[in-house]
Amino acid sequence: MFLAAQPRHQPVFQRDISQSLDIPIHFLGKVLQILVKHDLIISHKGINGGFEINDDTGKITLDVIVRIIDGDSYLNGCMVGFPHCSDEHPCPVHDEWVVARTEIMKIFEEIDINQFSEELQSKLDFMTEKSKQKENEV
Repeated sequence: MFLAAQPRHQPVFQRDISQSLDIPIHFLGKVLQILVKHDLIISHKGINGGFEINDDTGKITLDVIVRIIDGDSYLNGCMVGFPHCSDEHPCPVHDEWVVARTEIMKIFEEIDINQFSEELQSKLDFMTEKSKQKENEV
């Protein structure tokens, strides 16, 4: 999402992404490798290198991206972690989780990267401001 909000054809360094989003650089590196492998982003080597979104990625939905990173069963587990939760043996929040999961999947299947990135910058600004406020409190 961050890369989708950047100017086209201006690669961003991994360390800059890490700092901007407050994501550990080694974890981010693994995620970026997965996204490059699936041609969602492009990696450029060298002094002017970095990462940029693939121009063909804009119409890909959030569902596709989450499945690439987290696998097909990213929302299939029990909400409270019970290993044997199912329709036949539901946990206390099973029915509510089924409804919520359906809504989440519907949203992820409807929103593509272009739509999402349009709103991203204001949300990133908000997160940055909150992070600065937290640092000032400490």
